[in-house]
Amino acid sequence: MIEIKSHIGNYRSLSQILTPSIFKEVVKKSDYSNLNYRIEKHLDGFVSNDYNSIIYFLYKKLEENYRNEYLYKNALLNDKLLKEHCLKSTTVLNEFKIGNSIADFVLLNGEVKIFEIKTDLDGFEKLEKQINDYKKFANKIYIVVSANNLAKIMHLYENSNIGIIVFKKNNALKTIKEAKQDKLEFEHLSIFKTLRTKEYLEIIIDKFGFIPNVPNTRIFKESFELIKEIDIATFQSLAFNKLKERKLKCPEILESELIPTELKHLCYTLDFSQKEYDNLFKFLKTIM
Repeated sequence: MIEIKSHIGNYRSLSQILTPSIFKEVVKKSDYSNLNYRIEKHLDGFVSNDYNSIIYFLYKKLEENYRNEYLYKNALLNDKLLKEHCLKSTTVLNEFKIGNSIADFVLLNGEVKIFEIKTDLDGFEKLEKQINDYKKFANKIYIVVSANNLAKIMHLYENSNIGIIVFKKNNALKTIKEAKQDKLEFEHLSIFKTLRTKEYLEIIIDKFGFIPNVPNTRIFKESFELIKEIDIATFQSLAFNKLKERKLKCPEILESELIPTELKHLCYTLDFSQKEYDNLFKFLKTIM
């Protein structure tokens, strides 16, 4: 029987297993050393278990004892994307910079929805600033908290257009308050900076019929001068459509039951190829 050597530092270290850096090593390089080090250091009784079983056990223990940001993100991906929408019509952006803030989870379907996660391990000092940045691009904003912080968030945002979602003790998401479209506060520069060069140049060609004939060192500045001529609501919509074009290599695999629920968000973030998924399946079946 697998057991965790019970200590908060052990849970913190084990939670790092469910991160892109370690799964890049595992899937892209077949390097299990960092993963094995953490398992051997913090788990007892793992001998003769395959990695799939170990990860399943670890995930359940984190849900019970160390509800970190990954659990929230994974719940959002499984619930808000894979249950309510489909990958053909919906895009999720992770750790997405808007203004001077990084949005945890951005869902693009018929509109831009931002889900800002505040776990019991987080502070709330930057929340108001984050929300002000997100209003420069998003149609709707949600704050996702545990039951422990629900009363505090309700007190702060009950009379606002901000939505509130609770990540319950049974690890289900429950919408307490639906978000509403706030007054228009979109900002050209914040939206412009979310786009890659290819994306904003495609918008400029469509709207103006040309791209600035300037050196690469000036393309950003000259392109932004043209973008500012586009009505802000129109530009937000154009940027939204460009961002939605960012598609996964193998969406059908992610939507299938081949991928353990515990790893859905990691697989979405790392956007594995077919060969990399094959490596993942081999890894999960491997006996440690």
